[in-house]
Amino acid sequence: MKNRSKAARVMALTMAALAATGGVAGAASNGNAPAAHGTVTAVNGNSAPGTCGTAGADGSFTLTATNSQVSPPKVTVTTVDVTAATSFLEHRVTSPTFGNVCVGDTSVVVGNASSFTIAATAVTIHTPPPAPKVHLYGAVTSVNGESAAGTCGTAGATGSFTLSTVQGTATVASTVTVDPSTSFTLKGASSASFDSVCVGYKATAQGTQTGSDVAASLVAVKIPPAPKPPKPLHVSGIVASINGVTAAGTCGTAGDAGSFTAVSTDNSTSPPTTTTWTVNVTAGTAFSSKNITSASFANVCVGGKTVALGTTTSGALDAIAVAAWAPKA
Repeated sequence: MKNRSKAARVMALTMAALAATGGVAGAASNGNAPAAHGTVTAVNGNSAPGTCGTAGADGSFTLTATNSQVSPPKVTVTTVDVTAATSFLEHRVTSPTFGNVCVGDTSVVVGNASSFTIAATAVTIHTPPPAPKVHLYGAVTSVNGESAAGTCGTAGATGSFTLSTVQGTATVASTVTVDPSTSFTLKGASSASFDSVCVGYKATAQGTQTGSDVAASLVAVKIPPAPKPPKPLHVSGIVASINGVTAAGTCGTAGDAGSFTAVSTDNSTSPPTTTTWTVNVTAGTAFSSKNITSASFANVCVGGKTVALGTTTSGALDAIAVAAWAPKA
Protein backbone atom coordinates (compact mmCIF):
# COMPACT_ATOMS: atom_id res chain seq x y z
CA MET A 1 0.00 0.00 0.00
CA LYS A 2 2.88 2.35 0.84
CA ASN A 3 4.50 1.63 -2.52
CA ARG A 4 1.27 2.36 -4.36
CA SER A 5 0.85 5.62 -2.46
CA LYS A 6 4.43 6.63 -3.25
CA ALA A 7 3.91 5.82 -6.93
CA ALA A 8 0.70 7.86 -6.92
CA ARG A 9 2.50 10.84 -5.36
CA VAL A 10 5.30 10.61 -7.93
CA MET A 11 2.70 10.52 -10.70
CA ALA A 12 0.81 13.49 -9.26
CA LEU A 13 3.98 15.58 -8.85
CA THR A 14 5.10 14.75 -12.37
CA MET A 15 1.70 15.72 -13.78
CA ALA A 16 1.67 18.97 -11.82
CA ALA A 17 5.07 19.90 -13.19
CA LEU A 18 4.02 19.08 -16.74
CA ALA A 19 0.79 21.03 -16.40
CA ALA A 20 2.69 24.05 -15.06
CA THR A 21 4.91 24.07 -18.16
CA GLY A 22 2.05 23.46 -20.55
CA GLY A 23 3.48 20.06 -21.36
CA VAL A 24 0.49 17.82 -20.68
CA ALA A 25 -1.09 16.32 -23.77
CA GLY A 26 -4.26 18.17 -24.56
CA ALA A 27 -3.12 21.31 -22.73
CA ALA A 28 -1.84 22.71 -26.02
CA SER A 29 -4.45 22.88 -28.74
CA ASN A 30 -1.92 22.41 -31.54
CA GLY A 31 -0.97 18.89 -30.35
CA ASN A 32 2.74 19.74 -30.21
CA ALA A 33 3.17 19.53 -26.40
CA PRO A 34 6.53 17.82 -25.63
CA ALA A 35 5.02 15.67 -22.91
CA ALA A 36 1.91 13.55 -22.40
CA HIS A 37 0.28 11.37 -19.82
CA GLY A 38 -2.59 8.93 -19.72
CA THR A 39 -3.52 5.26 -19.83
CA VAL A 40 -1.86 2.90 -22.27
CA THR A 41 -4.70 1.73 -24.50
CA ALA A 42 -2.71 -0.05 -27.21
CA VAL A 43 0.82 -1.33 -27.78
CA ASN A 44 2.05 -1.66 -31.36
CA GLY A 45 -1.59 -1.35 -32.43
CA ASN A 46 -2.86 -4.19 -30.21
CA SER A 47 -5.40 -3.13 -27.58
CA ALA A 48 -5.89 -6.56 -25.93
CA PRO A 49 -5.53 -6.30 -22.13
CA GLY A 50 -2.05 -7.25 -20.97
CA THR A 51 -0.39 -6.70 -24.37
CA CYS A 52 3.16 -5.41 -23.82
CA GLY A 53 6.01 -4.08 -25.90
CA THR A 54 9.27 -5.89 -26.69
CA ALA A 55 12.41 -5.19 -24.67
CA GLY A 56 15.04 -3.30 -26.69
CA ALA A 57 12.85 -3.01 -29.78
CA ASP A 58 11.50 0.01 -31.59
CA GLY A 59 7.73 0.41 -31.40
CA SER A 60 4.86 2.59 -30.34
CA PHE A 61 2.04 2.75 -27.86
CA THR A 62 -1.10 4.82 -27.47
CA LEU A 63 -1.82 7.07 -24.50
CA THR A 64 -5.39 8.13 -23.81
CA ALA A 65 -6.12 10.94 -21.34
CA THR A 66 -9.52 12.29 -20.28
CA ASN A 67 -10.01 15.77 -18.85
CA SER A 68 -13.20 15.55 -16.81
CA GLN A 69 -12.92 19.14 -15.57
CA VAL A 70 -14.45 20.45 -18.79
CA SER A 71 -17.89 19.76 -20.19
CA PRO A 72 -18.10 17.65 -22.18
CA PRO A 73 -15.00 15.78 -20.99
CA LYS A 74 -12.09 16.13 -23.41
CA VAL A 75 -10.31 12.99 -24.57
CA THR A 76 -6.76 13.30 -25.92
CA VAL A 77 -5.06 10.45 -27.74
CA THR A 78 -1.29 10.56 -28.19
CA THR A 79 0.93 8.16 -30.11
CA VAL A 80 4.27 7.54 -28.42
CA ASP A 81 7.18 6.25 -30.52
CA VAL A 82 10.05 4.55 -28.68
CA THR A 83 13.45 3.26 -29.76
CA ALA A 84 16.32 1.42 -28.15
CA ALA A 85 17.61 4.83 -27.05
CA THR A 86 14.45 5.67 -25.06
CA SER A 87 14.88 5.64 -21.28
CA PHE A 88 12.27 3.85 -19.15
CA LEU A 89 11.51 4.29 -15.45
CA GLU A 90 9.31 2.11 -13.24
CA HIS A 91 9.04 1.94 -9.47
CA ARG A 92 10.79 -1.09 -7.95
CA VAL A 93 12.00 -2.27 -11.37
CA THR A 94 15.79 -2.12 -11.80
CA SER A 95 16.08 -1.94 -15.58
CA PRO A 96 12.67 -1.44 -17.19
CA THR A 97 12.32 -1.56 -20.97
CA PHE A 98 9.64 -1.25 -23.61
CA GLY A 99 8.69 -4.78 -22.54
CA ASN A 100 7.32 -3.28 -19.30
CA VAL A 101 4.87 -1.01 -21.13
CA CYS A 102 1.55 -2.87 -21.20
CA VAL A 103 -2.07 -2.10 -22.02
CA GLY A 104 -3.75 -0.88 -18.84
CA ASP A 105 -0.66 0.83 -17.40
CA THR A 106 -0.51 4.58 -16.85
CA SER A 107 2.45 6.53 -18.16
CA VAL A 108 4.10 9.95 -18.45
CA VAL A 109 6.33 10.56 -21.48
CA VAL A 110 8.55 13.40 -22.62
CA GLY A 111 10.18 13.89 -26.01
CA ASN A 112 9.86 15.65 -29.35
CA ALA A 113 6.26 16.17 -30.38
CA SER A 114 4.41 16.76 -33.62
CA SER A 115 0.64 16.46 -34.20
CA PHE A 116 -0.12 14.34 -31.14
CA THR A 117 2.83 12.05 -31.77
CA ILE A 118 5.80 12.08 -29.41
CA ALA A 119 9.22 10.62 -30.16
CA ALA A 120 9.91 9.69 -26.56
CA THR A 121 13.22 10.27 -24.86
CA ALA A 122 11.92 9.07 -21.48
CA VAL A 123 8.89 7.06 -20.32
CA THR A 124 7.64 6.44 -16.80
CA ILE A 125 5.51 3.35 -16.23
CA HIS A 126 2.94 2.92 -13.46
CA THR A 127 1.34 -0.51 -13.16
CA PRO A 128 -2.19 -0.38 -11.73
CA PRO A 129 -2.75 -2.28 -8.47
CA PRO A 130 -4.07 -5.82 -8.95
CA ALA A 131 -7.78 -6.38 -8.76
CA PRO A 132 -8.92 -7.36 -5.24
CA LYS A 133 -9.31 -11.05 -4.49
CA VAL A 134 -12.79 -12.33 -3.66
CA HIS A 135 -14.12 -15.49 -2.01
CA LEU A 136 -17.62 -16.53 -3.05
CA TYR A 137 -19.48 -19.53 -1.64
CA GLY A 138 -22.72 -20.92 -2.95
CA ALA A 139 -24.52 -23.56 -5.01
CA VAL A 140 -23.50 -24.51 -8.54
CA THR A 141 -26.61 -23.92 -10.67
CA SER A 142 -25.16 -24.43 -14.16
CA VAL A 143 -21.95 -25.60 -15.83
CA ASN A 144 -21.02 -24.25 -19.26
CA GLY A 145 -24.59 -23.00 -19.58
CA GLU A 146 -26.23 -26.36 -18.78
CA SER A 147 -28.44 -26.46 -15.68
CA ALA A 148 -29.46 -30.15 -15.73
CA ALA A 149 -28.75 -31.85 -12.41
CA GLY A 150 -25.43 -33.72 -12.45
CA THR A 151 -23.92 -31.74 -15.36
CA CYS A 152 -20.17 -31.40 -14.75
CA GLY A 153 -17.21 -29.61 -16.29
CA THR A 154 -14.40 -31.22 -18.30
CA ALA A 155 -11.05 -31.98 -16.70
CA GLY A 156 -8.31 -29.57 -17.80
CA ALA A 157 -10.65 -27.52 -19.97
CA THR A 158 -11.46 -23.83 -20.04
CA GLY A 159 -15.07 -23.14 -19.10
CA SER A 160 -17.41 -21.51 -16.65
CA PHE A 161 -20.06 -22.25 -14.07
CA THR A 162 -22.73 -20.24 -12.30
CA LEU A 163 -22.50 -19.85 -8.56
CA SER A 164 -25.64 -18.77 -6.69
CA THR A 165 -24.61 -16.90 -3.55
CA VAL A 166 -26.54 -15.16 -0.80
CA GLN A 167 -25.27 -11.62 -0.21
CA GLY A 168 -27.17 -9.89 2.56
CA THR A 169 -30.82 -10.59 1.81
CA ALA A 170 -30.31 -10.97 -1.95
CA THR A 171 -29.42 -14.03 -4.03
CA VAL A 172 -26.74 -13.19 -6.59
CA ALA A 173 -25.71 -15.32 -9.58
CA SER A 174 -22.01 -14.99 -10.39
CA THR A 175 -20.27 -16.44 -13.44
CA VAL A 176 -17.01 -18.16 -12.50
CA THR A 177 -14.51 -18.74 -15.31
CA VAL A 178 -11.80 -21.40 -15.05
CA ASP A 179 -8.89 -22.49 -17.24
CA PRO A 180 -6.09 -25.07 -17.07
CA SER A 181 -4.22 -22.86 -14.56
CA THR A 182 -7.11 -22.92 -12.05
CA SER A 183 -6.53 -25.11 -8.99
CA PHE A 184 -9.33 -27.36 -7.74
CA THR A 185 -9.90 -29.17 -4.47
CA LEU A 186 -12.63 -31.66 -3.57
CA LYS A 187 -13.27 -32.59 0.04
CA GLY A 188 -12.37 -36.21 0.61
CA ALA A 189 -10.58 -36.62 -2.75
CA SER A 190 -6.82 -36.71 -3.40
CA SER A 191 -7.14 -34.80 -6.68
CA ALA A 192 -9.76 -32.71 -8.43
CA SER A 193 -10.31 -30.78 -11.65
CA PHE A 194 -13.07 -28.95 -13.49
CA ASP A 195 -14.94 -32.24 -13.86
CA SER A 196 -15.42 -32.17 -10.07
CA VAL A 197 -17.69 -29.12 -10.45
CA CYS A 198 -21.25 -30.33 -11.01
CA VAL A 199 -24.72 -28.80 -10.90
CA GLY A 200 -26.12 -29.24 -7.41
CA TYR A 201 -22.73 -29.19 -5.67
CA LYS A 202 -21.48 -26.45 -3.35
CA ALA A 203 -18.32 -24.52 -4.23
CA THR A 204 -16.05 -21.73 -3.08
CA ALA A 205 -14.46 -19.63 -5.83
CA GLN A 206 -11.38 -17.51 -5.14
CA GLY A 207 -10.06 -15.06 -7.70
CA THR A 208 -10.45 -11.60 -9.18
CA GLN A 209 -13.90 -10.14 -9.72
CA THR A 210 -15.15 -7.85 -12.47
CA GLY A 211 -18.81 -6.97 -11.96
CA SER A 212 -20.50 -10.29 -11.19
CA ASP A 213 -17.84 -12.36 -13.01
CA VAL A 214 -14.97 -14.08 -11.20
CA ALA A 215 -11.78 -15.31 -12.87
CA ALA A 216 -10.99 -18.14 -10.48
CA SER A 217 -7.50 -19.08 -9.35
CA LEU A 218 -8.88 -21.66 -6.89
CA VAL A 219 -12.16 -23.56 -6.70
CA ALA A 220 -12.98 -25.69 -3.65
CA VAL A 221 -15.82 -28.15 -4.28
CA LYS A 222 -18.03 -29.78 -1.69
CA ILE A 223 -20.47 -32.57 -2.53
CA PRO A 224 -23.68 -32.01 -0.57
CA PRO A 225 -24.82 -34.85 1.71
CA ALA A 226 -27.33 -37.32 0.32
CA PRO A 227 -30.94 -36.44 1.09
CA LYS A 228 -32.30 -37.97 4.24
CA PRO A 229 -34.46 -41.06 3.70
CA PRO A 230 -38.19 -40.51 4.13
CA LYS A 231 -39.56 -41.07 7.60
CA PRO A 232 -41.82 -44.09 8.18
CA LEU A 233 -45.25 -43.09 9.39
CA HIS A 234 -48.58 -44.63 10.22
CA VAL A 235 -51.86 -42.75 10.34
CA SER A 236 -55.14 -43.85 11.86
CA GLY A 237 -58.42 -42.02 12.02
CA ILE A 238 -61.74 -41.32 10.36
CA VAL A 239 -61.81 -40.63 6.62
CA ALA A 240 -62.92 -37.02 6.15
CA SER A 241 -62.66 -36.63 2.36
CA ILE A 242 -61.87 -38.57 -0.80
CA ASN A 243 -60.06 -36.66 -3.57
CA GLY A 244 -61.28 -33.44 -1.99
CA VAL A 245 -64.95 -34.51 -1.71
CA THR A 246 -66.38 -34.55 1.83
CA ALA A 247 -69.90 -35.85 1.08
CA ALA A 248 -70.85 -38.82 3.26
CA GLY A 249 -70.49 -42.14 1.48
CA THR A 250 -68.01 -40.85 -1.12
CA CYS A 251 -65.45 -43.56 -1.90
CA GLY A 252 -62.31 -43.92 -3.96
CA THR A 253 -62.09 -45.67 -7.33
CA ALA A 254 -60.58 -49.14 -7.59
CA GLY A 255 -57.20 -49.15 -9.34
CA ASP A 256 -56.91 -45.36 -9.44
CA ALA A 257 -54.35 -43.16 -7.77
CA GLY A 258 -55.73 -40.45 -5.51
CA SER A 259 -55.74 -39.12 -1.99
CA PHE A 260 -57.89 -38.97 1.08
CA THR A 261 -57.76 -37.20 4.42
CA ALA A 262 -57.95 -38.91 7.77
CA VAL A 263 -58.71 -37.12 11.04
CA SER A 264 -57.13 -38.58 14.17
CA THR A 265 -58.12 -37.56 17.70
CA ASP A 266 -55.78 -37.47 20.70
CA ASN A 267 -57.94 -37.90 23.82
CA SER A 268 -54.94 -37.65 26.16
CA THR A 269 -55.06 -33.85 25.98
CA SER A 270 -57.65 -31.53 27.44
CA PRO A 271 -59.49 -30.60 25.39
CA PRO A 272 -58.81 -33.44 22.91
CA THR A 273 -56.76 -32.40 19.86
CA THR A 274 -57.37 -33.46 16.28
CA THR A 275 -54.92 -33.78 13.40
CA THR A 276 -55.82 -34.03 9.73
CA TRP A 277 -53.53 -36.13 7.55
CA THR A 278 -53.36 -36.32 3.78
CA VAL A 279 -52.79 -39.84 2.49
CA ASN A 280 -51.67 -40.42 -1.11
CA VAL A 281 -52.39 -43.76 -2.77
CA THR A 282 -51.34 -45.25 -6.09
CA ALA A 283 -52.24 -48.27 -8.18
CA GLY A 284 -49.48 -50.10 -6.29
CA THR A 285 -50.87 -49.41 -2.82
CA ALA A 286 -52.07 -52.57 -1.04
CA PHE A 287 -55.58 -52.40 0.43
CA SER A 288 -57.33 -54.59 2.97
CA SER A 289 -60.84 -54.43 4.37
CA LYS A 290 -62.87 -56.59 6.75
CA ASN A 291 -64.61 -59.50 5.06
CA ILE A 292 -63.48 -58.38 1.59
CA THR A 293 -61.20 -60.66 -0.42
CA SER A 294 -59.86 -58.14 -2.98
CA ALA A 295 -60.05 -54.74 -1.35
CA SER A 296 -59.17 -51.56 -3.25
CA PHE A 297 -59.32 -47.79 -3.02
CA ALA A 298 -63.08 -48.20 -3.56
CA ASN A 299 -63.33 -49.53 -0.01
CA VAL A 300 -62.01 -46.29 1.49
CA CYS A 301 -65.08 -44.10 2.09
CA VAL A 302 -65.91 -40.87 3.88
CA GLY A 303 -66.98 -41.67 7.44
CA GLY A 304 -65.12 -44.98 7.58
CA LYS A 305 -62.15 -45.82 9.76
CA THR A 306 -58.67 -46.27 8.27
CA VAL A 307 -55.09 -47.15 9.15
CA ALA A 308 -52.43 -46.23 6.58
CA LEU A 309 -48.73 -47.15 6.55
CA GLY A 310 -46.06 -45.43 4.45
CA THR A 311 -43.43 -42.72 4.39
CA THR A 312 -43.52 -38.96 4.41
CA THR A 313 -41.16 -36.38 2.91
CA SER A 314 -43.34 -33.28 2.78
CA GLY A 315 -45.99 -33.76 5.43
CA ALA A 316 -48.29 -36.03 3.39
CA LEU A 317 -48.23 -39.79 3.79
CA ASP A 318 -47.32 -41.81 0.69
CA ALA A 319 -49.12 -45.02 1.54
CA ILE A 320 -47.81 -48.49 0.77
CA ALA A 321 -50.70 -50.18 2.58
CA VAL A 322 -54.16 -49.06 3.70
CA ALA A 323 -56.67 -50.85 5.93
CA ALA A 324 -60.24 -49.65 5.67
CA TRP A 325 -63.49 -50.18 7.57
CA ALA A 326 -66.87 -49.36 6.17
CA PRO A 327 -68.69 -46.40 7.73
CA LYS A 328 -71.03 -47.30 10.54
CA ALA A 329 -74.61 -47.54 9.49
